[in-house]
Amino acid sequence: MEDVEKRWWIFPGFKIETMVTGLDLPVNLAFVPEPTENLDDPLLYVTELYGNIKVITNDWKVHSYAENLLNFQPNYEFPGTGESGVTGICVEPETGDLFVSMIYEDRGEVKNRLVRIKSKNGLKMDSMETILKDIPSIRAAHQIQAVSVGFDGKLYVNLGEGMVNPEVAQDDAELRGKVLRMNLDGSIPEDNPDPESPVYAKGFRNPFGAAWRESDGLLYISDNGPAYDDRVAKVESGKNYGWPQSMRTNSLFWTHLSQGITALDFMQHEEFPYEYDDELFVAFFGGAYVQGRGEKGKVIVKMKINDDNSGVKSFDVFVRYTGENAASPCGLAFGPGGLYFTDLHGEGDGQAHKPSGNIFRVSSIIKAEGEILVPYTKKNVDRCICPGCPTRNACMSNRDQRLFCAGGKTDCELEKKGCLCGECPVQGEYGLVNFYYCSEGAARK
Repeated sequence: MEDVEKRWWIFPGFKIETMVTGLDLPVNLAFVPEPTENLDDPLLYVTELYGNIKVITNDWKVHSYAENLLNFQPNYEFPGTGESGVTGICVEPETGDLFVSMIYEDRGEVKNRLVRIKSKNGLKMDSMETILKDIPSIRAAHQIQAVSVGFDGKLYVNLGEGMVNPEVAQDDAELRGKVLRMNLDGSIPEDNPDPESPVYAKGFRNPFGAAWRESDGLLYISDNGPAYDDRVAKVESGKNYGWPQSMRTNSLFWTHLSQGITALDFMQHEEFPYEYDDELFVAFFGGAYVQGRGEKGKVIVKMKINDDNSGVKSFDVFVRYTGENAASPCGLAFGPGGLYFTDLHGEGDGQAHKPSGNIFRVSSIIKAEGEILVPYTKKNVDRCICPGCPTRNACMSNRDQRLFCAGGKTDCELEKKGCLCGECPVQGEYGLVNFYYCSEGAARK
């Protein structure tokens, strides 16, 4: 057993691998939208809280993309004034430019800053342009957190309310406590709720994570409450999300105790078997610096959202930290072959200036002997006639088990009442010879 599996509990049917180690407080991940097959080309970027950006190439080698982006000396105080720095990051699909968020000091005042970084080869910063600045902040989170490019090609910015004066989240003249929508050059789109303001939605406290859902084309964010009501919300134009009066207004999900919700992402490109399609995976960090398992957070959960978007209809712990150190899930994103996440402090002492953060990948495993010939994809699921099989019973239906020629046999008790496998177009395409795949395991030639 790889040592990492002794420190992380993983949902049945999946495995965890260490992909990168030795990072200095790795926060968020951003994958290249369409990576090449060249081993020397960029695959993903990761922000390191105290001023650096690393780029990982397709051969999983780590390179320094940008350094010393902060103009102050961090102090490693967790919880406290060591929690802020370089956080949000996204890749602009057309150019490969990076949008990165951070705080900076200006004549003794702490402020938010959003920059656009250009690179000729994607491996080293060549130039940096400031897109947004002079927004008050503090050195204790609640800064610009996630940045993302939407399906409309616009730039979306999650901006915390700064903690000191929560009422700014409701002030339309303030940018704090808002999700902003801008053109990629920082100008204001004409179709914003107010064509003279970048504000897209208001009433947020500390919106850390952002993810775009292809099935409805909308932005989903995580937002952290004071000591309760951390939440996930679907962000829509012009809506008010309630803070500081409420953290539940227009929310899909909330926790009664603060769990430190950070990054989130949807499974929507077949990185996992199709049964997980469109599920939302969310990192619950927990306390700012807690060694061991902790009472709160230190998990990644998966959620199914109701068809009418009224809330969450299922919730499962997907990954849980079981080690003895300060590691906890922070950044999270789907990429080639699975779900990737950072653990910020890692297995060392994150408060002792020792880079020990990691990037892990969680990928699916099929519990069946022999070679699995049928990919568990949406295309194959749509063509599968297993749901009409007379042998399929209520147990299998409740567990949404289907396409057994790809996914392995069921663990439900069943009585063989007839088989449709030989009539299935999937069976014909792949030349399968076994029948009753639901009881015999995955089909093999």
